Amino acid sequence: MEPIKKIEEGLKELYTANVGKIEREPDVDIYEQGENLLIMVDLPGFRKDSIKVKLFEHAVEITALPNSDVPGRAVIRERAANFPIQRRIELPFRLRVDSARAIYKDGVLQISAIKAGEVGTAELKID
Repeated sequence: MEPIKKIEEGLKELYTANVGKIEREPDVDIYEQGENLLIMVDLPGFRKDSIKVKLFEHAVEITALPNSDVPGRAVIRERAANFPIQRRIELPFRLRVDSARAIYKDGVLQISAIKAGEVGTAELKID
């Protein structure tokens, strides 16, 4: 039984030493609504000012910094808001970046944009 206890203690130390350094990827849902695209990202517990959204022609990148305003020494930290978040979402079509909008409400980041066309290749019929 003693070796297992030592392993558990070692894992706990390793976890505690790396809290805040490990990145997590949030859950994402993407909905196509005609020419509009709605991206919903689960970010419960984050402060709005710690979330950054970059929109590219073919991708969306979300980063968020952990909350550090909780007093005291953490014993166990498992909530997503305790870890840096980074997620890049590649999309199968272009976005009109000038049409994009982001709202953060009730722990969910909602990003909406207008699609600007499909990305990929097409074989054209020659007339």
